[in-house]
Amino acid sequence: MKAWIISDFHSSPLDLFRRRQLAVPRADVCICAGDIAGNIESAIDFLHSEIAPHMPVVAVLGNHDFYGSSIDRALEYARKWTAGTNVHILENETFQKGDLRVVGATLWTSFEIEDHDFGHLQVDTRRELAVRECMRYLLDFRLIHRSDARLGEESGFITPGEMMSRHWESRVFIHRELAKPFDGTTLVLTHHAISRRSLDPRFAGHISNAAFASDLSDVIRACRPHFWVHGHIHRFADYIEGDTRVLCNPRGYVGERGSGEFRPGLVVETSVTEAEDRNHE
Repeated sequence: MKAWIISDFHSSPLDLFRRRQLAVPRADVCICAGDIAGNIESAIDFLHSEIAPHMPVVAVLGNHDFYGSSIDRALEYARKWTAGTNVHILENETFQKGDLRVVGATLWTSFEIEDHDFGHLQVDTRRELAVRECMRYLLDFRLIHRSDARLGEESGFITPGEMMSRHWESRVFIHRELAKPFDGTTLVLTHHAISRRSLDPRFAGHISNAAFASDLSDVIRACRPHFWVHGHIHRFADYIEGDTRVLCNPRGYVGERGSGEFRPGLVVETSVTEAEDRNHE
């Protein structure tokens, strides 16, 4: 089966004026790793209008897709408007088409990655510092509403605690799903990155890396999925981690055109034989 790998469209109505029309290659399925648009309504509309007429779409939502909404509300909207269609939004869910199994979740972050200037600190201290600093940098904490109840003087926006809780829930789900036997190709699809190797070297040492990637090397090496596709990092990646081919192919913002080595026609063969051959080249 041929899968078109893409993420981080960051679709906008202004794309028509910026000549950002999407070129859709020939494939059997589109694997989309989130950040489709700047809100859930536009994200679902984009998938329906631009990709679904050509092929089935299997996607997870990115942080930008939740802007102006809560996670629970956005997922409810996505499920309502994709039910019975060619678009499949996964959040701690598994999709199967022929000999391809896709295990999907946004994933979020644990804020524990060591790949920044404070990575030498003990994990609790490192996480606490990363949370505090990322709350200053990330628009998520000002544009995504919380799904859990407020406590005391807390605001109505998403908390690091909700993100971390969702990260561990998804991590457990992915590990559990990968432990189930499957006679075919398994692809894990997340928005957030899962290895330091995907981080953009332009931000080497920056503590905000903790909001973009978590270390799931233990899951990868224990469960050995054939592919892991992610987004969130606006930089092309194609590497082998253990026995798993990790891919990230972000279109990015209009001002980033060409800087992230985006490949608009990245189509990979997902059959077990082809995938194994590629992973052992």
